[in-house]
Amino acid sequence: MPSLYIYIQQPGSLEVTTLGRLTIEKGVGEFVYSPAYYKAGGWVPDPLHYPLRAEPYTNITKNGGLPGFIRDAAPDGWGERLVIREHGGELDAIGYLQKSPNHDRAGSLMVGSSKVAPEGIGQAGLGTLTQLDAFIQFADGVQGGFPPGIDKATKATLQQRSSLGGARPKCTLVEADRLILAKPRDRHDNYDIPSLEYACMTFAASKGLNVANARLLKGRVNTLLVDRFDRAPAGNGQYTRVPMLSGLTLLDSDWLGQGDWKKWHYGVLVDEMNRRGVPEADRQELFKRICFNILVGNDDDHPKNVAVLFTNGCWQLSPMYDVVPTTEGAPPSRLAMAIGSYGHEISRRNLLSQVEHYGLSRAQASEVIDEVASWAADLEGYYRSSLEPQERDLAIMAMGADKLLE
Repeated sequence: MPSLYIYIQQPGSLEVTTLGRLTIEKGVGEFVYSPAYYKAGGWVPDPLHYPLRAEPYTNITKNGGLPGFIRDAAPDGWGERLVIREHGGELDAIGYLQKSPNHDRAGSLMVGSSKVAPEGIGQAGLGTLTQLDAFIQFADGVQGGFPPGIDKATKATLQQRSSLGGARPKCTLVEADRLILAKPRDRHDNYDIPSLEYACMTFAASKGLNVANARLLKGRVNTLLVDRFDRAPAGNGQYTRVPMLSGLTLLDSDWLGQGDWKKWHYGVLVDEMNRRGVPEADRQELFKRICFNILVGNDDDHPKNVAVLFTNGCWQLSPMYDVVPTTEGAPPSRLAMAIGSYGHEISRRNLLSQVEHYGLSRAQASEVIDEVASWAADLEGYYRSSLEPQERDLAIMAMGADKLLE
């Protein structure tokens, strides 16, 4: 019966301790907190779904047997592709978790086979920006081997598997004292997605939204560089890990579960944030981000693309990330998550239907919607000044300002 020990870096500290043990057999998981951790009354990532207790949690069937807060530390789609490439076939959930490196995991969890976390776990293996070209070459030929003459350190960098967000190529690199997520253009892309994402993120930041710091590195292959907001420099080349829960985990949802997408509802998500003490200002920011998704035509707003971070002793909404206009040539007909009482309908009446969940009055919510809709002319001008014609036309066609006013 495959088992792994789950380690946690304590909030605001470099101390790593054993949180518990995870066992999975035939897709059914069991998780038990370490007796020492339970006795010490340790901090836990998800006290609502997995409060600290001595008894094991059994019959876990979602996400292949992984508790949601552990699933957030598992490989994303890109990482799974690399595991499949290396091992010649698909693995089960605990296999993907085990075969991904600790230094690149999202949030504060790590895994291993020993009861006690090895000293220095998760602090090595990161490359620098000078290795970006090697990563791009590797991503281009991911079905083949490594580039010829590659050194051991660069090979470790290329095999990162657990960065934030999606199935697109990405890796974490060190720049000065920061960790950055590098997302180069995929050779299979019809459009320059890094440039589109950069335009959306920088425009949102210019309008006062809380956005992950990003820049666009132009070259043979354009690459979006985004600061990792789940890491903080601690000196001497070390980093503290910021606990993070995805919206998927807040919703207690199964990423691949049949029909589980019905749980993907912004009203429920913001209620779960409220249960965890996320500040009202953050919940109101989430409402504004929904409006912004409609404005730019981002229909990839699934619950793994929103998260909360445990900082300064409380859960807070993470900076915005992974915002890209649809490439369908028209505004999307629906968002990935339901908006209000009228489900996925993109309309003003739907946005206004459940505003009390965000701590907003109907009048306040109307002002937010009108404000975001008023950005349309500025957004179009920004696209025209910053994007190449093909991406510019696509982004403008995706805009949905009219739906904010209908």
